[in-house]
Amino acid sequence: MDPPHQRMDRQMRHREPTGGRAPEQGPERAPNRRKIALPRTFLALQNRDFRLLWTGTLGSYMAMQMVMVSRGYLAYALTGSAAVLGIVSLARGLPQLVFTLFGGVLADRVKKRNLLLVTQIITGGLALITAVLVSTGAIEIWHLIVLGALEGSVFSLNMPARMSFIPELVPPQERMNAIALNSAGMNFTRIFGPALAGFLISVPLVGLERVFYFQTACYLLPVAMLFRIKPRYAASQKRNAPMLKEFTDGLRYIKRHETLTMLLTIGFIPLLLGFPYQTLLPVFASDKVLNVGASGLGMMSAVTGVGALAGSLVIASYSHARRRGLLQLGACAAWGVSLLFFALSQQFPVALIALVFVGVTGSVYQSLNSTLIMAESAPEYYGRVMSVNQLGFSMTMLAPLPIGIAADAFGAQATIAVCAALMTVFVLLTATFVGNYRRLELPVSAEPVRARTAGGVR
Repeated sequence: MDPPHQRMDRQMRHREPTGGRAPEQGPERAPNRRKIALPRTFLALQNRDFRLLWTGTLGSYMAMQMVMVSRGYLAYALTGSAAVLGIVSLARGLPQLVFTLFGGVLADRVKKRNLLLVTQIITGGLALITAVLVSTGAIEIWHLIVLGALEGSVFSLNMPARMSFIPELVPPQERMNAIALNSAGMNFTRIFGPALAGFLISVPLVGLERVFYFQTACYLLPVAMLFRIKPRYAASQKRNAPMLKEFTDGLRYIKRHETLTMLLTIGFIPLLLGFPYQTLLPVFASDKVLNVGASGLGMMSAVTGVGALAGSLVIASYSHARRRGLLQLGACAAWGVSLLFFALSQQFPVALIALVFVGVTGSVYQSLNSTLIMAESAPEYYGRVMSVNQLGFSMTMLAPLPIGIAADAFGAQATIAVCAALMTVFVLLTATFVGNYRRLELPVSAEPVRARTAGGVR
C-alpha cells in the first residue's frame, strides 16, 4: 500500500487548485481554470488566492527588510555611532513587543483581510513620509526614531493576521506546504531585502533617496493583491468574549500545550543572538573592519540572500521530513558556527563565503521553526499563537541596542563572535538536555496537529 503522502500527491494532481471549489464536470475545463503546473516544492502556489497573498507578502516584507539597511546606513551616516543604530532599531521593536499580543487577539476577532488592508495602507503612508523627508534633506535622527515606532505599532497588528489568514485560503491538504512556502518567503526576504537595499544604495543612479520610494511601492503591493483575494474556507469562529479573556485563554492554551511551549521557548534564544549582526553590517563595511564601503555592504547582504533562498527552497521541498526537531537543532548549530567564521574573518572574500552559510542555515532554522509552530496549533488559536511567536522577532529588534553599545566598546567583530559562540553553546545544551525536542517528529498530515495538551484547554 502506498504511503499516505504519495496517495495525497496523486489526489492533488487530479483536483482543481482554485481555493477549494469543486472541479468542473466533463473531460475538459474552461481555459481560465486550467491548472498551473508547478513542482511539488511550490504546490500551494497553484492556489490563486494563496498565490496573491504570497506575492504581496514578498513585497511587504522585502520593504521591511530593506528598511533595516537603508535606515541603518542613514543613521550611521548622520551620527557615526553604532549605539544609535541600536536606538533606531529599539524604536521599532519596542511597540511590537507591547502591542503584538493585542494584535493576535484582534486577528482572531475581525476579518483578517480588512485588518491587513488597513495596516498595509498605513505602513505605505509612513514609508512615503520617510522618502519625502530624505529627498528634501529635512531628515533628522529623531524622525527615524518616531517613524520606526509608528511602523512597529502597525506591524504588530499585521503579522498575526497575515499568518492566521492562510488557512482561510487553502484546503487542508495544502496547508503544510503553504505554511512552509510562506515561512520560506519571509525568511528569504529577511536577508535578501537588506541585500537589495545595500546594492541599490551603491548604484549612483538610484542612491539612498530613491530606495525609500521603492520601499513605499513594495509596501503598497499587498493592497492591490488583497482586493483580489476571496477567502474560500471558514474562518475561525468569531467570539464576543472580552478581549482580555481571549488573551488569557490564548496564553493558557500555549502553556498547556507542552510541545508548542517548548518550540516557542527554544526558538527564542537563537533569534536574539543570530540576527543582530545585520544591524552591524554597516560597521563591518566601514574602514573600522573590512573597509569595503556601500558596494561591499551590498555584496555582503546579497550573498547572504543567495544562501537564504537556497535554504528556503530546501525546506519547502522537504515539507514531509521527519525528525524536524533534530534537523532544526543541526541548522541552529551550523548557523552559530558560520556566523562565528564571519565575525572572525579578516579578508572580504572569506567573509562573503561565511555569509552564504549564515544565510542558508538561518533560513532553514526559521522556516522549520515557523512550520513546526503552525502545525502544532489549533486553527482557532492561530492569531494568538503567532502573536506570541512574533514576540521573539520583536525582541530581535531590541537586541541591537546593547549589541551596538558593545560594538562601540569592544568592536563589532568581537561582539558578533561572542553572540555566535553563545548560540552554538545554547544549541549543544538543548540537544543534550532536552530529549523531547531532539526526538520531535510531526506526523505527515493534511491538517495542522490538534493540541496535545496536559489536561486540555477549551
